[in-house]
Amino acid sequence: MKKPSNQDIEKYYFEMFRKDYPLPLGTVIYGDAPDVIIDGESIIGIEITNFYHKSGALSESEQVQSGRREQVVSTTQNLYQKQNGKKFEISFGFDKSYPIKDQKILVNQLIHLATQIQNSETGEICRGTFKHIPELSFVYLNNKNYKDTKWRVVQVHDVPMLVVEQLVDIVKTKEHRSKKYKKCDVYWLLIVVDYMNPAQDQEIQVDAFKKIETDVFERVIVYKTIFGQVLVAK
Repeated sequence: MKKPSNQDIEKYYFEMFRKDYPLPLGTVIYGDAPDVIIDGESIIGIEITNFYHKSGALSESEQVQSGRREQVVSTTQNLYQKQNGKKFEISFGFDKSYPIKDQKILVNQLIHLATQIQNSETGEICRGTFKHIPELSFVYLNNKNYKDTKWRVVQVHDVPMLVVEQLVDIVKTKEHRSKKYKKCDVYWLLIVVDYMNPAQDQEIQVDAFKKIETDVFERVIVYKTIFGQVLVAK
């Protein structure tokens, strides 16, 4: 299956956004720098970006850690089942405050844990059993034998609050890049919080939010998908 392009993703988010936020009349044109232009009574250029908790360049970011968790669990299952014919299932929840640093060490710890609990009854495993593995916050064993088993990473819900300083950093970054935008009468910045992505999901307090300042963007809008929650930050 072909991976969607950045423009495909931006169009997907904008089409979702325009259902939840009234836009001025005009022809919607998709492009690049800015990502969307509304050609109407005035020409509005809209730049679209996502609000991640941390930069994907950081090893502790959710973008990096989510991949490491999946890789660790998959490797653990493969190695364990090569050593042991049992085909039960385990679900692992990870503590985001303890990012994975050494995958090899963690794999060995999880193999040892699986060996410890392999004869336990189906259910949640006591925290004391894996207290020496700080990366873990939750373990659930399904001790029924399956032909095709899959050990899983499960989402442990811990939704942070939107950090205003990070929002300001996003705006400043986009201000710097605005020199490359096509000429428009005004510019808006649409910052998307994708509810389905744990690297982005965060709580937005609309009523208690203090407006931010920018000379480039007429409007700065934070949009949380699914809920249709809109914060006009300027």
